Amino acid sequence: MGNMKMGEAIRRIRKEKKKTLDEVAEAVGITHSYLSRIERNLQQPSIQVIEKIADYLGVHKSYLFFDEESLEKYSEPEKQLLSQKSITIDDLKKLNIVHDNGSKITEEELQMVINYLKELRELKERHLKDLN
Repeated sequence: MGNMKMGEAIRRIRKEKKKTLDEVAEAVGITHSYLSRIERNLQQPSIQVIEKIADYLGVHKSYLFFDEESLEKYSEPEKQLLSQKSITIDDLKKLNIVHDNGSKITEEELQMVINYLKELRELKERHLKDLN
């Protein structure tokens, strides 16, 4: 999950959202060529550009640090959960993925999961700030 993979993650998410380079670049206020360089890992964007790209693509900025290989170990519902900007207990319940050996997880346990995800995201954000 290194920063060298961020460009690939941006490209992957952009394509999943069916957005063109031009659409994303215009929406976040950068040039087509600059975004292309970011996606090819030739340019390291600023934290502000990363935040704008993440906002436009509708994902949490830490999700831009997940490469394909890292995401392979997660189910589709788990990937959806990781990409969300904010998570509520209701979100977890709707996804219906939270079980422990066949037993439903309690609301208290769900809150612990949410807290863990928040900590994971904060760790990734600190890593991102350290890069700048």
